[in-house]
Amino acid sequence: MIELPHLAPGAAALANGPNHTRIRAIRSDRWVGFDRARRVLRHLDALCDHPPTTRPPGLAIYGHSGMGKTMLVEKFKRDHPPTINHSTGVESMPVLAITLTSRPTERRIYGQLLMAMGASINERLTLMELEIRTVLLLKSNNVRVLVFDEVHNLLAGTPREQRVILQLLRYLSNVIKASLVCLGVSEARDAIAGDTQLARRLDQFVLPRWKANEEFQELVTAILRSLPLRVPSG
Repeated sequence: MIELPHLAPGAAALANGPNHTRIRAIRSDRWVGFDRARRVLRHLDALCDHPPTTRPPGLAIYGHSGMGKTMLVEKFKRDHPPTINHSTGVESMPVLAITLTSRPTERRIYGQLLMAMGASINERLTLMELEIRTVLLLKSNNVRVLVFDEVHNLLAGTPREQRVILQLLRYLSNVIKASLVCLGVSEARDAIAGDTQLARRLDQFVLPRWKANEEFQELVTAILRSLPLRVPSG
């Protein structure tokens, strides 16, 4: 086996494999840790460990497209996967995440949440029946953190429609006593501001654009160490 000190151990193991395996690994999504992302994950982990409360804390993450918000959520979900208590047969799903559609409605959000929990959807159900079924499943699955990505899509609706959805998010957080995490571009801040009570309970974290500094160098170095290249990249 060739010694490749310029690579992380996992990448070095792949680098000694055939080309098609290395190419597939390079094209695949991967988590690359850096200081800013680790700070966000520590905050998210704290929310997951927070005991159930009437007004649970939450987090809003803002950043331009391509700054890694969705990758953070995927990493967070992998760190807190669903588990099954084999003695009781009860499944726990600590983190439940959905992406808001281009023009979200109450029925759409309930439907997305049910799908994310693997439940079937009956289109004949009334809005109240959808609400009851969703809340019961969220509670039975012991959901601790509700994640809503692309929150800026709320702005596609009328002011009244925006308020209805924001009140729904706050209601779900309150009724199952779970933390709420909202992600979106900077315009998402304007959307969330439409519900003062919700905005007050969400800590804010901004992912600014990258600059040519030590933090960016750390990210580039981490990426290069994760790529199974046999020869160091210049």
